[in-house]
Amino acid sequence: MLGRVEHKDLRSAWRQRLGLILFGVLLAWLLIEILLRVGFEFLPPRLQAQLQGVRRVPWSEERLVPAFPFILDRTIQVRLPVGLQNYPVRWSDARFQVDTISLWDGHGIGFRSAPARYPLDVMTFGDSFTFCWTAYADCWVTQLAQRYGNWFNAAVPGTGTAGQFALMQQIVPPTKPRLVIWTWFPNDLKDVYDLDLLQGKTEPLETPPPLNPDLEPVGLGQFSAVAHLIYLAVTPPVILTPYQHYQTVFVNNRPLLIRTTEYPHADSLSWSANRYGLTRTLALFDQARRFLREAVGAELLIVLLATKEEAYSAALSPILGAEYLESIGEGRRAIIAHLAANGYHYIDALPALRAAVERGESVFYSFDSHLDASGNRVLAQLVAEYLERENLLPSRE
Repeated sequence: MLGRVEHKDLRSAWRQRLGLILFGVLLAWLLIEILLRVGFEFLPPRLQAQLQGVRRVPWSEERLVPAFPFILDRTIQVRLPVGLQNYPVRWSDARFQVDTISLWDGHGIGFRSAPARYPLDVMTFGDSFTFCWTAYADCWVTQLAQRYGNWFNAAVPGTGTAGQFALMQQIVPPTKPRLVIWTWFPNDLKDVYDLDLLQGKTEPLETPPPLNPDLEPVGLGQFSAVAHLIYLAVTPPVILTPYQHYQTVFVNNRPLLIRTTEYPHADSLSWSANRYGLTRTLALFDQARRFLREAVGAELLIVLLATKEEAYSAALSPILGAEYLESIGEGRRAIIAHLAANGYHYIDALPALRAAVERGESVFYSFDSHLDASGNRVLAQLVAEYLERENLLPSRE
């Protein structure tokens, strides 16, 4: 009898212990879930990227980081919706908010700009480097618009030269700017190819290997950050290519995420898709200058940007090698030769970006590939100096 009582007490004690352990695990799980959400802004960029698809709270569809609201557009490649308000963007270590407006009622592309004021002096075109991957006030276009008349920023992230010219043909004739400033970034070569491929204007060509995607949350992981991290730990990553695409190095004690040299740089002319894009780009610039002069009598200023690796080339040369770094700028140098030979207004931004790096400015984000606030200041000053030197915005009579 005594033995049965002792055995019953022992089972009861074990149940209590298991209950306490289970309660402790659930409490710890809940606390970690709360901490990951409350402290999300302070997590390393890589961990933020892995968790951004998890729901902010289990009973809502809202993600920790909303997906960037690209809309496929067969004319210009992609576009943004009109009417975004304080839309949060978390792109690696680039963090800012976006508002979008339409240029006129019924025009379906969202622009990150102040409303157009007429007569319009300047309209800017480009991709995310002109849309600006910073706070609106830090954008180089915003800075110049405060000094030089009426501006409208018609940049659309995710587009290339072909899509931007198609947009230019839509919106320049009704708005009649005096000057169009058009930025170019090395990955625009492939964007031109991508849009032409989408439109059936070219056959598939050789492109850089695709990056390996992050796994999206599934099942319980959609609701629980901890569950998604466990899922990532036990699930093999999706490997599209056998390459390590990026590496982190330190320059003046500052981390920089840069490309590796396991294959030719994605923006070099080693890839036939980029060579195709270069040929098309030169023709598009010629078409655009002629179109602007004939349609509205506007001048064209082309601003050629460069990559983080090029801007930091002095420090990165021992790591990446001079030949690899030179290959990144093949397309830009070919464009410069064409523009110089044909009397274009153009700016090569690379020397100014390199000089800023040498002065100790960051210029680019550590992990993201875009210009940060300091890089936008450098670009604003560079463009302002050119506008004044060439008198591209004379006083209206």
